[in-house]
Amino acid sequence: MILFYKGRASLRGRLLGIAATLILSAGAVAQNETVSAPLSADDVMERVAAMDNIRAKSLAGYSSIRTYHLECQCMSHKTADMVVRTSYRAPDKEEFTIVSSTGSDTVRERVFKKLLEAEKESLELTNQQHSAITHENYVFHVSDYVTNDSNEVYVIDAQPRNRNKFLFRGRIWVDAKDFAITRVDGEPAVNPSWWTEKTDFKCRFQKVGDFWLPESNESKTKVRVLGTALLSIEYRDYQITGIESDTLAYSQHESLRVQ
Repeated sequence: MILFYKGRASLRGRLLGIAATLILSAGAVAQNETVSAPLSADDVMERVAAMDNIRAKSLAGYSSIRTYHLECQCMSHKTADMVVRTSYRAPDKEEFTIVSSTGSDTVRERVFKKLLEAEKESLELTNQQHSAITHENYVFHVSDYVTNDSNEVYVIDAQPRNRNKFLFRGRIWVDAKDFAITRVDGEPAVNPSWWTEKTDFKCRFQKVGDFWLPESNESKTKVRVLGTALLSIEYRDYQITGIESDTLAYSQHESLRVQ
C-alpha cells in the first residue's frame, strides 16, 4: 500500500499521470526532450516531502465518489461493482458510505470490504510512517528527466529498504513545478499471501485546486491455480470541504523550485 499525505488516499500509496507528448504546431513538431536532471533523486524526494507537508497542513477535509470494479478471470468467473461516498477530515478521520453494490457477494465481502478496512488501517500514524515515500523507506534513483513546452517531469526508480507490506518497488513520476507525485507504477515489496503469485499496480493522481488527489488505481493479480483478478478504482466528484491554513502558504513551493 502506498501512503502519501492524506489528501491522496491510500495505495497512497495510491496510488493523473503526466504523459510526455508530441506537440504539433504550425506544421512543425516539437518533441519531448530528455536532458540531464538538475536535481538528484534524493533532492527531488526531499522537496516532495516538504510540499506534501504543506499540502497536508492546508487540507482540512474533502469528499469524493469512488467506483470499484473487480473481475476475476478464474475457474469461476466473478465480477462485482461498488460505489462509495468518502468523507475525510484531517488528520485521520475517514468515513465510507456504500451508495450501491452489485455482483458477487464473495468479492464484495472478501475484497471490497477488506480494501476499505486496509485504508482505515493505513491512516494510523505508525503505518503512515512505514508507508511514506521517503529516503528512510526507499533508495531512489533518477531514471529519466523529461521536458516539453509545458511540463518538466522526473521519473524516479524506487526500491524499498526493507520488507514491509506497506512498501512497493517500482517507478515514480514527479511534477517538477509542484513537486508532487503524479503517477506510481510498481508491485508490492512483500507478496501478501502464498496464493498471490504476482501483483502489478498503476496509480494516477489529479490536481484538484491546490491539492493532488487520487484519480485512478488499477491492479492485476495472478492467483495460484485460480487465475487472474483485475481491480480498478476510479475517483471523481471531489469537493474540498475545508482549508485550515492560508492558501498563500502553498506558494512557498516557489522557493523549492530550481531556477
